[in-house]
Amino acid sequence: MTEPELSGIKATVITVDSRVVSGQKPPKGAETAISLLNEAGVEVVRDVVIDDLAAPLRGEFDRSRKLGARLIVTVGSTGVSARNIVPETTQAVCDVELPGVAEQIRQEGLKNTRLAVLSRAVVGVTSRTSRGAVIVNCPSSSGGVKDALNVLLPLLRYIYEQLDQTEA
Repeated sequence: MTEPELSGIKATVITVDSRVVSGQKPPKGAETAISLLNEAGVEVVRDVVIDDLAAPLRGEFDRSRKLGARLIVTVGSTGVSARNIVPETTQAVCDVELPGVAEQIRQEGLKNTRLAVLSRAVVGVTSRTSRGAVIVNCPSSSGGVKDALNVLLPLLRYIYEQLDQTEA
């Protein structure tokens, strides 16, 4: 049996949804993310649920990096309401965005629901060095999480190879 392609990669899953915090809604998107990450050989080192607020999310981004996460998956808070703060908060901590990946995720989602175009989710990298972590914003639905990770996971090794190149 061969080693999974992404073994050795650490990830965190951050659910950003006041309905999950209050117990009104189960964290199905996060459960799907953890399952897909484990299948790919990624070690999930933290799974947390927080309210739709920028300061706690920035804190979780920092905590994730301190835990050695090279992949940070957010679940929820990517729509158009005033409480949907994940895209802006993600942009604020990223050195570079990967708009082509985010667009491909929306295209994949359109195969399943016309609502995919309402997502403002972004994908970015926190640093253009070997310390860089990839952040992907996923919608709260299990299907949206599947669409996002099915697009992103096959690209991660290539992204990390570029980030890990030693500078001349």
